[in-house]
Amino acid sequence: MKISLPYSKNKRYLTGIDWIIHVLNYMTLKETGTGFMSQVILELHGKVDALQIESSLSAFMKKYPVLNGHTSRDFNLAPYWKIPAAGTGKISFEIIHLTNSHKEGASFDDVLTSLEKGINRPFRNRKEHVAFHLITKGGKSYVAMTFDHLVFDARNAEAFLNIFQKDWEGGEDSGNMTITEPAHLSMWMDKFKAGQRVNRAFLQIADRVPPRVLPLPPGKKIGFKFKILSFSREAAEAITENAFNKAGYLMLMPYALSASVSALHEIFAGRGFASGNYVIPVSIDTRKKEEVMRQVFFNNVSFFIFKVGADLAVRFPELLKSVKEQMYNQVKADLPGDICKASLLMRIAPLPLLGSLLKIYLKGQIASFSFSYVGETSYESSCFMDNKIINIFHMPRVPVPPGIGIFFQQSKENLNIILSYIDGMLTDEESGKIFDLLKSRLGVE
Repeated sequence: MKISLPYSKNKRYLTGIDWIIHVLNYMTLKETGTGFMSQVILELHGKVDALQIESSLSAFMKKYPVLNGHTSRDFNLAPYWKIPAAGTGKISFEIIHLTNSHKEGASFDDVLTSLEKGINRPFRNRKEHVAFHLITKGGKSYVAMTFDHLVFDARNAEAFLNIFQKDWEGGEDSGNMTITEPAHLSMWMDKFKAGQRVNRAFLQIADRVPPRVLPLPPGKKIGFKFKILSFSREAAEAITENAFNKAGYLMLMPYALSASVSALHEIFAGRGFASGNYVIPVSIDTRKKEEVMRQVFFNNVSFFIFKVGADLAVRFPELLKSVKEQMYNQVKADLPGDICKASLLMRIAPLPLLGSLLKIYLKGQIASFSFSYVGETSYESSCFMDNKIINIFHMPRVPVPPGIGIFFQQSKENLNIILSYIDGMLTDEESGKIFDLLKSRLGVE
């Protein structure tokens, strides 16, 4: 693959979206002791050759020194990613063999527990941003890549593994990859006006009382728990059909978001919350596959923010209508573009200051929960090395606060819903109830 280097061979200036991710990473690290990280997991048929995969991944990772970089500031105060001259051949690679704990083999809960340990483990230093885990269970293997959101978003992480697969097969990869990014030190008035529009949008969301939020558990070194719900191709098609009938063409995202609000409202109501509305930051990635392959590193998601009255959460048709209208209005006004431009203006401010500014609008809070929706997987092959893929799913540590989020993601054969929350924020009964309510709202009980 041909890589276009930055204007300086050891610099890649950060975009507005990159800087938002750095702010979220700082806040999450401060609250939990571990940063804004995620995992992409490949569930495979059969056993994987551990020695072969470790050596192959080590050789492959060495080609990409950008993954051993770190953030710095230029003389003009613009933050950039400092890229070393060469990559390291040493990777973090953990092997876990799960023994049969039942007659039918170890349950998926055993696998999930091992994956949770991996995603909750901090990287060894500021130059490590990727780690691998291999879990074997009966006749299956799970290859997990833990990645730092400072270097990958979800679909970029999938694309990176896709490049590895093509490299391992000895075939040609798809097109050119660029990590070029200018400093964006011009058109200041345009950025300032974008900031004004973003400020007005946030003021419209603000209320006299803070939004509904679940309290964070005490402690500074707390991990995340996950629940994963995978729908077959047939069930996923049924959900898409339900979204078309109730929300309209290409309206799966607002349909899924509305279902998530409805489900989580039951948890808040069960806890006795009587005041405040719901504020939900939303990240979306619907790029075409060829666009993903052109920009594999760093972040390319779009950010929206939704406000839902608690009274609407129990009236699904009206809730769905409100979510759709807000999405239309934000797309029309190009709020995601304004957020990116305004963030370019704010890059000179220290991370702690930006984190504090975000809380001003909502009376010291950030959001009720986060929501993410990504398009079809950018991993193209049906195999990983020689093993057939069963499913590809993600386990993101969502930003803290709010410390709880729902992630919708599509693989080739499955639609996956991931509930991510700080350990202790939900009871097992509550997390199970959320999925039961989601299935009911999506029409696939």
